[in-house]
Amino acid sequence: MSKITIDLKPDTASKMNSYFKAFGSKEMLFEEFISFHKNKLTREIARMQIELDNFEKKYKLASTEFYEKFEKGLMGDESDLLIWAGIYEMQKDSKEKLKRLK
Repeated sequence: MSKITIDLKPDTASKMNSYFKAFGSKEMLFEEFISFHKNKLTREIARMQIELDNFEKKYKLASTEFYEKFEKGLMGDESDLLIWAGIYEMQKDSKEKLKRLK
């Protein structure tokens, strides 16, 4: 078994000790924490995909193609396109975070 040491404020440390007791073990608490975040990211990615699909239908262009053109300055700066690019970037970041948690 490995030991990890983290510095916490007294209030936070107290809360953590309460959580450890409630979950029965530190390992179970951290497994639940990671599972919660994996599920949350998975749901966020799915919601963002629905929005990306809507943009793809509207503009008849795949998000990957759109983003490559957008990054090169070939798509303009309409607010709709900025939103599309932002959702694409957020989904990409969420996918990377999920990959690190697996």
